[in-house]
Amino acid sequence: MKMHTMTSMLAVAVAAGFSVSAAAQDGGPDDQVVSVYDRYRPDYTAPGARSGSFLFNPTIEGSGKYNSNIFARRAGATATSPGEIDDFIWQIKPGFSLNSDWSQNSFSFFADADIAKYTDNSREDYEDFNVGIRGTLDIQRGMAINYGVRYADTHEDRGAPDTNGLQNELTTFETFAANVGFVRDQSIMSLAIDADYENLDFSNPDLIGGGTLNNTQRNRERYGGSVRVGYEIDQYYEAFVRVAANRIEYEDSQATGGPQRNSDGYEITAGAAFDITGTSSGEFFGGYIKQSYDSDSLSNIDDFTFGASLLWNPTGLTSVRASVTRLVNETIVIDQDASGGLAFAAGILATAYRVDFEHELQRNVLLKAGAGYTKNSYENVVREDEDYAASFGATYLLNRNFSLNADYSWQYRDTTAQGQDFKRHIFMVGLKAQW
Repeated sequence: MKMHTMTSMLAVAVAAGFSVSAAAQDGGPDDQVVSVYDRYRPDYTAPGARSGSFLFNPTIEGSGKYNSNIFARRAGATATSPGEIDDFIWQIKPGFSLNSDWSQNSFSFFADADIAKYTDNSREDYEDFNVGIRGTLDIQRGMAINYGVRYADTHEDRGAPDTNGLQNELTTFETFAANVGFVRDQSIMSLAIDADYENLDFSNPDLIGGGTLNNTQRNRERYGGSVRVGYEIDQYYEAFVRVAANRIEYEDSQATGGPQRNSDGYEITAGAAFDITGTSSGEFFGGYIKQSYDSDSLSNIDDFTFGASLLWNPTGLTSVRASVTRLVNETIVIDQDASGGLAFAAGILATAYRVDFEHELQRNVLLKAGAGYTKNSYENVVREDEDYAASFGATYLLNRNFSLNADYSWQYRDTTAQGQDFKRHIFMVGLKAQW
């Protein structure tokens, strides 16, 4: 009942965005919809360094962060847990992008890092990095090929469902991802064909008291593809149908006695997209989703699916973003089944709602606030998680090269899993430089 109510409320909000945008339109149908934070500001945007037909844009951000619960633990000490532990973290984020400035085609090479040092808990230190390329090959007007390749070495948050509470260090994992797509957007018919690949390789972290956690059971490859066909109703609205499929193959999901987790999935949806004169854009859809597992011991996931996204600028100084997403996530969680015994979860049917507000208080003073809710339903076991989040932030643009940032975020998990509820507060203040 709650889900139907929330979906209905979102539909009303989208409809309201349609009517307000239509009434406020003052530009051509090709005006781009841009949020307050993404808006181009000549006086506060770094020009970059030109090298031939490329622009080089380096950035670096240093910040101090306070986390009230770094291990995502339930409040209160017990015989098996010391409860919440806070810490202050020093963080630095360097990065750059090299972007082409061609009349046709586009190419971008990018790299960034996230390095954090904990004041009292040095075992939580991490050094993440991400590098990749992306680009577009223009075949002719309205027809192009998109591509991208990315490699990342990152860490898993302590609050992730598959994190073991007995770990003595973070789980890190390597991601290799690639995608290629074809898009044709001419006349009243549009066509998009996409293919993607992802490889995840997890570390085996040390455990408290000795030994290691065998994460070989989580290493996997994912192959995916989708076809989207659209029909232009008029210059602002498009109806579309999308079909997507995937194949997930594990390196050795039975390494520690678990089930064979290889699976096939597909999703069929239909909906509509809109883009109205620079003031609102988005889409909404509904359909069916299914993930079928090779092992007979794992229940298949099949359910109604839906989604929506909205970017609405009700005024020139305010932006509203709203989204609903539903997808199937992988997991190795063990929990009680309907009979009270222990069983392996097949996967997670995750439904996430999010709304964000952005406001330009002054041309160089930006404010933002957001809230989110995610429900994770674990198939094959009785576990359910409800995650709540809220955040507030501000950015003060000093000039083209420097800006001050401050953020606060609150996270809370309410779960049926014994002793795994947690909440935490995170405060951050930082200085960002760009050239």
